[in-house]
Amino acid sequence: MKSKILNKTRNIIGYIFIITAGFSIGIGTKYGFDLYNQQPNLIATNTSHHYQGIDSKVIIYTTQWCPFCKKAKQYLTEHNIDYIERDIESGNRETIELYESMGYPGVPKIVIGSIIINGFNESLLSKELKSQNLL
Repeated sequence: MKSKILNKTRNIIGYIFIITAGFSIGIGTKYGFDLYNQQPNLIATNTSHHYQGIDSKVIIYTTQWCPFCKKAKQYLTEHNIDYIERDIESGNRETIELYESMGYPGVPKIVIGSIIINGFNESLLSKELKSQNLL
């Protein structure tokens, strides 16, 4: 009788261990994959193709529904920074191609000189505008 209870207890503990290990591996894999695919906040690259035919030093890729796009535009406006807005949902093929050339999804994308800022990060944006003598 005692050995049957001991065997059942061992089996239950074994099953619990296997289930826990499976959940841990699954969760770890998901977060590891998310971390691996996380877009960088800032990319230094050749952005000259974004500036063809314009004089502005700042370009922002946006959508109309994005609250962070609105915050970024508000920040630029409040600091008297001239910028060109390119709405990626406008249907303009050139705008879409330029946006896609940056490699990471999401908006806003702010192009300042040879820097692309992914998302709205006020301190990073201020730093880059200052480094370009725009703020």
